[in-house]
Amino acid sequence: MSADEAVASVQAVTAQIMSYMTEMGVDPRLMQMALSYDRSDMRYLSASEMADLKLTNVSAPPSPVNASQVPTQPNPAPSPGPNAVAKQELESAAVAFVKGLIESHGDNAELALAQVQASYAPSVDYYGKWTDLGSIIQDKKDYFHRWPERGYRVRDNSVMATCANDRCMVSGTYDWIVRSLPRHKQAKGVANFSYTISVGPNAKIIAETGRVQR
Repeated sequence: MSADEAVASVQAVTAQIMSYMTEMGVDPRLMQMALSYDRSDMRYLSASEMADLKLTNVSAPPSPVNASQVPTQPNPAPSPGPNAVAKQELESAAVAFVKGLIESHGDNAELALAQVQASYAPSVDYYGKWTDLGSIIQDKKDYFHRWPERGYRVRDNSVMATCANDRCMVSGTYDWIVRSLPRHKQAKGVANFSYTISVGPNAKIIAETGRVQR
């Protein structure tokens, strides 16, 4: 992927997020704040900040701050170039895409299958075998029928993403639990996942594999 294509892809995702934030009445400064942190960092908002950014509709008094607990900031590192920033943002978007897909498998079957329909390419390298989308949907449908209650949580600190040309590979680990009350069955464990995404205006999964650890 060229720098221009990467920037265009990131801009398209950012535009969708900004549109949603505007629809929900959230202050656009939230996006500016979010993009100022590296994907390996985490920033918690105080109650007053959430109220100020209109994430909540209940005002809150500012939290007291003990200045002695605020660490001294080192000299800032040189700012990355525009290509590096675009690559980081593309990787972050790919991670969010995959995380949303995995955790949506915990939704009711209809919503989960709709997410699969929208997220996969017509033909996918599915666990080492080229498989058409209809067969993938049927495979997921059978699994959802077998396990009507499902829950998935991606371990954020396990996720790795690499983007090059027009592909992004996202891998990591998630916790899962499934249950079938009619069959009096339940199972849970940990699994690895790996997805390859064809990036562009409409990102699509083109490869999926994984393995249950336990």
